[in-house]
Amino acid sequence: MFRFFTLLGGLCFFWGTAASQNEQELYHLSSFETGMEANAETVAFDPASNRVFLTNSAPNTLGIVDLSNPKAPTLVMEISLSPFGAGPNSVAVSDGVVAVAVESGPKTDPGKVVFFDTDGAFLHEVTVGALPDMLTFSQDGALVLVANEGEPNDDYTIDPMGSVSVIDISGGVSSASVTTVTFEAFNDKKVHLQNKGVRIFGNNGMATVAEDLEPEYIALSPDGAYAYVNCQEANALAVLDMTTLEFVDILPLGYKDHRKGRPALKSFIVNELVADWPELGTPAYDGGQDPVFLGGFSGMYYDPTESTVNKYVFYVVPDRGPNDDTFGRNDVSPAAPQNLRPFKLPDYQGRIVKLTLNRQTGAVSLDEQILLYRQDGVTPISGKGNIPGFDEVPVTYTDPATPYNNVDFTDSNSGEELHQLPYDELGGDFEGILRDNDGNFWMCDEYRPALYKFQPDGVLIERYVPEGTSLLGTTPQPAGTYGAETLPAVYSKRRANRGFEAIAYNPEINVIYAFMQSPIENPDNSVRNNTDVIRILGVDAASGTPVEEYVYLLEQNQYSGLSTSRVDKIGDAVYMGDNKFLVLERDSEAPGVTEGKKYIFEINLVGATNTLEAMNGGLLSLEAYSADELAAAGVQAVHKTKVANLPTLNYVSSDKPEGLALLPGGEIAVMNDNDFGLAGAGVTDNSVLGILSFQEDYGFDASDRDGRLNITSHPTLGMFLPDAIATYEVDGKTYILTANEGDSRDYDGYSEEVRVKDLILDATAYPNADELQADENLGRLKTTTANGDYDNDGDVDQIYSFGGRSFSIFDAYGNLVYDSGQDFGTITTFIEPGLFNEDEGEKDRRSDDKGVEPEALAVGTIGGFTYAFVGFERQNAIVVYDITDPFSPMFITYYNNRTLGANGLEGDVSPEIIKFVPASESPNGENLLVVGYEVSGSVGIIQVGGELVSISEELRDEVAFKAFPNPTVDRIFFNQPISGQVFNASGHLMATVQDAAQINVNDWPAGMYIVATEGHGKQRFLKL
Repeated sequence: MFRFFTLLGGLCFFWGTAASQNEQELYHLSSFETGMEANAETVAFDPASNRVFLTNSAPNTLGIVDLSNPKAPTLVMEISLSPFGAGPNSVAVSDGVVAVAVESGPKTDPGKVVFFDTDGAFLHEVTVGALPDMLTFSQDGALVLVANEGEPNDDYTIDPMGSVSVIDISGGVSSASVTTVTFEAFNDKKVHLQNKGVRIFGNNGMATVAEDLEPEYIALSPDGAYAYVNCQEANALAVLDMTTLEFVDILPLGYKDHRKGRPALKSFIVNELVADWPELGTPAYDGGQDPVFLGGFSGMYYDPTESTVNKYVFYVVPDRGPNDDTFGRNDVSPAAPQNLRPFKLPDYQGRIVKLTLNRQTGAVSLDEQILLYRQDGVTPISGKGNIPGFDEVPVTYTDPATPYNNVDFTDSNSGEELHQLPYDELGGDFEGILRDNDGNFWMCDEYRPALYKFQPDGVLIERYVPEGTSLLGTTPQPAGTYGAETLPAVYSKRRANRGFEAIAYNPEINVIYAFMQSPIENPDNSVRNNTDVIRILGVDAASGTPVEEYVYLLEQNQYSGLSTSRVDKIGDAVYMGDNKFLVLERDSEAPGVTEGKKYIFEINLVGATNTLEAMNGGLLSLEAYSADELAAAGVQAVHKTKVANLPTLNYVSSDKPEGLALLPGGEIAVMNDNDFGLAGAGVTDNSVLGILSFQEDYGFDASDRDGRLNITSHPTLGMFLPDAIATYEVDGKTYILTANEGDSRDYDGYSEEVRVKDLILDATAYPNADELQADENLGRLKTTTANGDYDNDGDVDQIYSFGGRSFSIFDAYGNLVYDSGQDFGTITTFIEPGLFNEDEGEKDRRSDDKGVEPEALAVGTIGGFTYAFVGFERQNAIVVYDITDPFSPMFITYYNNRTLGANGLEGDVSPEIIKFVPASESPNGENLLVVGYEVSGSVGIIQVGGELVSISEELRDEVAFKAFPNPTVDRIFFNQPISGQVFNASGHLMATVQDAAQINVNDWPAGMYIVATEGHGKQRFLKL
């Protein structure tokens, strides 16, 4: 009656040979049938009594089943819950205490948690928040955490607050105390949260944050320090500090771009790949220092006019040159007007560096260094500051053997003697770089801030600075001394050395966009770390005149929340077209920390307020406003969508990724600033070029009316909207798993749910709307009216879809570590094509909705390997993944225990919850799954075979390369060139490869294959 499928099919491969064995991994032992739909929605297992506890919604009861013999479960008793409320939603058990969450009638009233012992005797009841939907015990059994969903009534006239109740039973159940925690503290941060991607939209946008966040599921961190609370419709996880019992953060889960796929990174260490990497000079002070090499790349531009299909040309720009940390202005004698900045090579000249990457061979060449000069074509432009008394004092180290032999300052702490260097009126701490329609180079700097326009040969055409720049410093100078003063004066209030960090160019309207690195200190430095406002200034490239200005809101600066460091600065930006940009936003976390935040966002100017016009209308300083206050004042920030987090992808070469470029086919290039390889926190000696590609494996079947199974890419953003979540620990770090079911708000009083064909699509965003909205394409797909109309003009600028149709892994700070992509759809297509995306046995019925609907989730560790068990509510199946390495999970097996007969579906239907029972706590000494099937009203008892461990051992053994996507339809890619052979499941040789980066398997039969390499181990993949 049951079906199972394994990635390996039980195959044990050796070099050039294959041996087969036929083994199962999940064994159906029994099913306890209640005989009623809507029963067994949730289950719990008590190892001391060998009893399963199940909630039955239809009769409003708690069932107790004896599992002493897992092959023959028997009913012990059924307890009516009618005296306590309208129906149970969850059950949990710990140390002989059974807790049941019971909703009230009506559901908007406070609910209850009722306690029993394992024999069914009533112990106590307590009142909790409205609609207690899920509960769980703390690891020590002293606390019960309850997710109070707080859904509105159907007319949406009553909307109770969502909350989490923490019940302390450490002193005994009879003396239980309840603390209920709400989200009221976030009510004034609604726009702030929406900007981060948290969906707050209930009652047509009228709901408060406290009303709109509806806790669905809770998972405690393995150390018990935090509770992660899934707020499903908000597409976010709230983080509850278990010490203070306060919510410390709300983590957005982001969106799944179904046009792209899982990101993959390939890195090139350019200073190692280029022979004779240039030396800039050798500092002569203190008897001589180590040589300083070219580096410090702080901006990058991909030049499409010079590039070919196989050779990509980049221009990168170093910053102000090799320098050390500052000496404090009051720490030197005599005291200085500003801090002192030591330059290791006082004669360093600014430059542009041209690099070429060969995409076929991976070779990198350094083709040219273009030195920068003033308008006279003779005077070098250095990296020194401009304005005496306002900028840092440029110095170098005094040494009698050098021209810098007189002492101007002495550091009182170290005794270091310093020689003052001359200021450079046009010197620049260069950051971004690009070329305009005329081939001229543009760069920005973070001193003033300033914009530079250079001829192709590096001779300055013009420098643009804020109005009043000439009046700054100790002695006012004539206007134009430091450049043409065309930019708004307020930009001179930049935080020191955090002026313009990024520039981008719209060639269609000839506008340069300059991004401040950190918030302007306006009106003063009291706003530092108290504002999220980054200004984007649009400047006419012909005249340097400002024409646009927009607000970009940082992810995590004003409210630091749960993070390792503040996300307080921009790294770089690049224009994509259609008013869209890629922006690199980062913290200062050190290299090697995968939880660091070096985000790439896609932003959209559509709907954003041009604050240059708003400021003329009398708006006060932008930086003094919170996101919510800006919105109340009529200022809409640019829209942001997270694309990737670089440390998660193992781009951890530096704390400073500061180069960003858009490549053909949607690939993204990044480059780090290595501070010229000088020692210091967060510094690496390497300049690393990273190429970020997307695997195009986020496709899904969007139509139930196309007459075929069609998993393909779509121009939609998938909202993960998970149901069950779980946590586990690897190397002391917490990871969070989500089963990305998808859910919508659909009430008589308010509904967000429509089909794509019923939307009015923006003609610019979707020029092929008529074709796209056909039933056989996206027309039938259910979507939301709550997201996507960025400019509030009545048409949709971005289509969103419900559910990720996947499972995901996030780190403790909400960074996406892994998503299973389109695995669930492709695997189901291969195994059960006749019941693909089924609904009540009818094929393809759920393609227009949420597909297989991954809902249930459990985590178990067996033999040193950790597994995720994911239940498909609609497909009635369970898949198993080895998640021992959270960055590289592996599909293991597929299971179900239902068939389609003359009377419809038979067997176990609609897994709603999965509980993993380790062998040490199991009645038969084997690892078990106890599964609640809601539609069939049954409890499935499944034994987990030891073959899982054998498969994991074989998969993980000495594998030193990755093959993706897996499963695949067209091509299999490798993260490094491999040499070896490819065999099918029968051991027949399919291909021999040498230094291959990919294999075209489009014409190969569907089935399992193994790539056996020379020295890099073996990988298996499934061809669909």
